[in-house]
Amino acid sequence: MIYVGIDIASQKHDYYMMSDQGEIYTSRSITIPNNNEGYKKLHKSIQEFCGATKDYKVRIGLESTWFYHKNLVSYLLAQDYEVMVINPILTNMYKKSRKIHIQKNDNIDSIYICKYLMDTETVFKPYTTISYHTDALKALSRERFSLVDDLRLVKINIYKLLIQLFPEYLKLFTNVYQGSALDILEKYYSPSKLSKAHIKTISSMIHGKCKTSAETLIEAAKTSIGIQNDYLSFQLSQAIKRLKSIESEIDEYNNQISKYVDMINPNILTISGVGYITAGLILGEIGDINNFKNSEHLISYAGLDVKIYESGKYKAINTFYFKERLSISTICLISSSQSLLDTWPNVSWILS
Repeated sequence: MIYVGIDIASQKHDYYMMSDQGEIYTSRSITIPNNNEGYKKLHKSIQEFCGATKDYKVRIGLESTWFYHKNLVSYLLAQDYEVMVINPILTNMYKKSRKIHIQKNDNIDSIYICKYLMDTETVFKPYTTISYHTDALKALSRERFSLVDDLRLVKINIYKLLIQLFPEYLKLFTNVYQGSALDILEKYYSPSKLSKAHIKTISSMIHGKCKTSAETLIEAAKTSIGIQNDYLSFQLSQAIKRLKSIESEIDEYNNQISKYVDMINPNILTISGVGYITAGLILGEIGDINNFKNSEHLISYAGLDVKIYESGKYKAINTFYFKERLSISTICLISSSQSLLDTWPNVSWILS
């Protein structure tokens, strides 16, 4: 077996090769640029080493380094190599287990990645099509998560502008961010404009479930205490456009996420309280569920394991989560657990 360890960087990569018989390609790692010529040089080196050792079984390992590794992984898969993307925490712990005071440079990192592959060959898990779909789902879900936060900020901005421009409007609707309230606000984004509107026009824009009448809206606009300022009206108009644009983007992301969830593991939707969006977050963040030996490992990965510190006669009374900050995987597991409690009342008794 030929093992190839690659240390990833933004502009260049370093690789080191050795066989399971102890044969090495070069005494130090080789540096290649992060471009097509560099990739071809790596491929040629691997083939040369395979020919020299008469061993054509190759395993390649590289660390997950933000998004810098993805182009190289795609190239290597196209050449039919088995590639494993390794958590940098694992290789770092491996280095420390071999030597306490260890130097840090790209040459040493590629060598230790190569040795890590050799010593953990039984847990080698190559990058697959499912891994690609999982990466796609992770990226889509995280971007949607970010868009939802942007939507929240836009709604806060609309509320702030209405308080200054037309505070009475907020009392006439239970939700000013959708339906009739938003449609009217989009067309008449200042009290002065709304006060001059025709009652029939406003009535046609009010949906059947809305309790507010056109007369009430127009009268509120005429007697509003809001600041009559063109720049506030302009800001409100732009904020409403941004709100609708973000909502449209979120809908498109929802469709993409649903498609990938159906590809990877639609069975997760049978869990009470888990829909396509939550399923996308969970599948994207945890990846292959088979990577976790048991539920405790999954809980630890999400940062939900409880930290206990006891020594001698001291017994811990107050415990806390191990991670100081909540990750996306933590948030989605907590929210889905809450949904499960809401949809299945007996689960709280079972857990107790």
